[in-house]
Amino acid sequence: MPLRPLLASALLLILAGCQAPPPVAPTALPSVTSVAPSPTAPPVGTSRVDTLNAANAAFARGDAANASGLYERVLNTPPTGEQAATSSAINQLAHFRAIVALLVAGREDDAHAHVQTLQQLDASAPLARLANQLWDQYGMVGQVRGACAQLQPQIASQAGPTLSTLQALGVAVDATTLCSVPSS
Repeated sequence: MPLRPLLASALLLILAGCQAPPPVAPTALPSVTSVAPSPTAPPVGTSRVDTLNAANAAFARGDAANASGLYERVLNTPPTGEQAATSSAINQLAHFRAIVALLVAGREDDAHAHVQTLQQLDASAPLARLANQLWDQYGMVGQVRGACAQLQPQIASQAGPTLSTLQALGVAVDATTLCSVPSS
C-alpha cells in the first residue's frame, strides 16, 4: 500500500478519536433530604440586647460559629441610649460568651484576643476576671467543658451583680449558663 493512503487513513483515525463523544442522556440526580434553613441573624437595627439573646440562643443550639459572629455584632454595634453600667455589662458578656463560643469552634487565637481586650478594658471587671480564669483553666485542661466546670463555683460570687443587671435588661443568662457548653 502506498504511503499516502496509509497516512490519510491514520489521520482519519486520529481525527475520529479527537471528536467529542456523543451526548449522554441526563440521569436523575439523587434526591436530597431538605435541611432546615439556618436561622438568620436579627435584622439591622435590632437592639444590642436582642442580638445578645440571639447569640445566646445560637450558642445553646450548638451553633458556635453563628453565635460568635453575633457576639461580635453586639460589640461592634454602638450603644444607643444605654447607661455606662449597662453598656459595660453587655460588652463584658458579649466578650465572655464570644470566648466560650470561639473556643468551642477551635478558634483559640480569636478567643484569646477577647480575653486580652477584656483585660485592657478593665481587668478588675467581673467577667474580665472570669475570662482570665477560664483561659487559664482551658490552658491546663485543654477542653472548654472542663474549663467551664472548673470555673462554675466562682461565677455566682464574682459575676452575680453583673448577671442581675443583664437579667433586668432581658438578657437570658444566669450563673449556670454563663460558661456552659451545649451538648452535641
